[in-house]
Amino acid sequence: MFMATYLITGIAGFIGSSLAHSLLERGERVRGIDNFASGRRENLVEILHRIDFREADLLDLNAMKSACQDVDYVLHQAAIPSVPKSVLDPLGNNRANVDGTLNLLVAARDAKAKRVIYA
Repeated sequence: MFMATYLITGIAGFIGSSLAHSLLERGERVRGIDNFASGRRENLVEILHRIDFREADLLDLNAMKSACQDVDYVLHQAAIPSVPKSVLDPLGNNRANVDGTLNLLVAARDAKAKRVIYA
């Protein structure tokens, strides 16, 4: 029996996929989002058949609203983590990291998620 439903953003990254493995081992239900800007598809191979995966970008508010439906907890791991990329494209980085996070927070609030945990 599943205990809770978790949405993991950036699920194809090292931390996101590790969280998914741990939650699945505990019997939790996992939904994941990634746009593969820095995440790797091979990180999902072992668990893809056990999760609700959606390839989406945090900047897509409608996709975030859909992903947050019926979710108890949001574990926000998605970001563009590269300092060199932020120097080369500060506006793009801000858009992805800040505006994307805002979209996720709005969607989680509207879906009445219990908690958003931000890395």
